[in-house]
Order: sequence, then C-alpha cells, then structure tokens
Amino acid sequence: MMNKIKSEKRLCLICMEEHEVDTVEVMETEFFKDEEVSFTATYEYCSNADEYLETEEMIKANSLAMKDSYREKVGLLTSGEIIEIRKKYDVSQKDFSEILDWGRAIITRYENHQVQDRAHDDVLRKSDYDPKWFLEMLKRAKERISNKAFVKYYHEASE
Repeated sequence: MMNKIKSEKRLCLICMEEHEVDTVEVMETEFFKDEEVSFTATYEYCSNADEYLETEEMIKANSLAMKDSYREKVGLLTSGEIIEIRKKYDVSQKDFSEILDWGRAIITRYENHQVQDRAHDDVLRKSDYDPKWFLEMLKRAKERISNKAFVKYYHEASE
C-alpha cells in the first residue's frame, strides 16, 4: 500500500522523462539485529516504470526509521526521544556527549544513525528523569565545556 505525499513535475531519474514524480510512503518490513521490524519508508515513485527511487536523503531517513522501529521493539529510546532529552536541557550534541563523558560524536551518531547499547540507553534515561544527577555530571564536565555553555545548561537543569 502506497500513500502519496506530494507530486512534482520534473525530470524523473528512473525513466529520464519529464512528468509528475510522486513522493510516496510505503510500509516496509526488514530484519535488523535478528529482529523483524516494520516502518514507514519514503521514496520517489515513477508511474511510467512502476519503480521506486531512494534519494540520498531518503536512504538516511529510511534507515533511521527502520532503526527507530527496532529501538521501540526492544525498549530503547528512539532518536527523537534522545533529541528531546537533549533539548530539555538546551544542550548541544557535542556538549551532551562531553557531559556524559562519552566520545564527542556519540550523541550525534545516536540521533542520526547508530543504535545505542542498553548501558548508554540507561544513562540517557537517567539524565532525562533525574535532573540532579544531570547537574552532577555537568559539574564533573565543567573543564571540558565552555563557561558560557556550563552556565546556560546549569540554569536549564536547575529549572
């Protein structure tokens, strides 16, 4: 079952003719880490060739949708939930990684493409429901982040 999101008259990269190219959503089922997951994937659709095309942006988005479906199935935070935790404290990806004493790019990876392990998931959850603990971690990381950022995050977490 295909759900049309939008249609645009342009050169179709599948049949190489100019016509209405649809952007569609399709329910997909794949295996990820031995788990069968279902998710909504987005594609460009050519009605002339009856074929789908995935742009680079769609490949990334569809991969993330599949991984978020896996995360939900096994009880891990989704990429969106990780973003919400970070936004709660108004903290950047890099600084959140520093505060949690992880590699600088870990949060960026978790929000964009990599599935976290259970231990990291537990730490992310703790920082969400326990602002006092987050403040303790923030104090420990004071030397690794800018003073301006420290003051801002401290204020947000104290609220």
